[in-house]
Amino acid sequence: MCYEILILCCLAALMIGLLNLKALGKNPYVVLKYVVSLLVSFTMLRYVTLIIYGGLPEYQLLQSLRYFYFSSSMGITMTTASAIWYITPCYREKIRYPYFVACFTPWILFDLYIILKQPTEIIQGSQFGYQLMLSGSFPYYLSIMQGSLVVILSSLCIIGIMRYKHLQIRTQLFLILLAQVLLALDGLGYRSQQGRIFPAFTVTEAFSLITTYYAFSKTIKVIRALKSQ
Repeated sequence: MCYEILILCCLAALMIGLLNLKALGKNPYVVLKYVVSLLVSFTMLRYVTLIIYGGLPEYQLLQSLRYFYFSSSMGITMTTASAIWYITPCYREKIRYPYFVACFTPWILFDLYIILKQPTEIIQGSQFGYQLMLSGSFPYYLSIMQGSLVVILSSLCIIGIMRYKHLQIRTQLFLILLAQVLLALDGLGYRSQQGRIFPAFTVTEAFSLITTYYAFSKTIKVIRALKSQ
């Protein structure tokens, strides 16, 4: 039953990812459209990987797919950052998108190291299939990097909420802020597998993808801070 729940969660995440790609197709910012589409597509491979890992495949296949297991660590965070830039007028007006993304270079490089170097180990799942776990001190390093990123993204959301009274902007930023809080809470239980019926972040990542879809699917608002109702 647990494996069936995992499959349903992953299929839901894949469908939400496809909705993000559809919404991005009409995005007026060409660089953002292609960068985020690539990030979302890369993230979607994680959910395919989770389904396969849970189905007790051969070890060679597990090894081949391990590069996608943590794809969301960069895919969702950078997609979220891009969504915040896209929906918040003051960020769009003050900094061009490529420079905005460049501000997150330390986190991008760390995630690339995790994905490419794979300081991981394949373990038997507590209830079914296999799981990929970070080895050594890397869970600690990841918690620091992801925790600091949550603080930054949450702060950007709070600034936007305080600067703009427009309901759509506030709602979009609040939902992204909520997703960051839920991801942080989920991360606190990363090391513990007790009581889990599917890998950490599966549901919270799906919710995060819903918030980015809501951000990209709406027409952007060009308004002045503190003056639009």
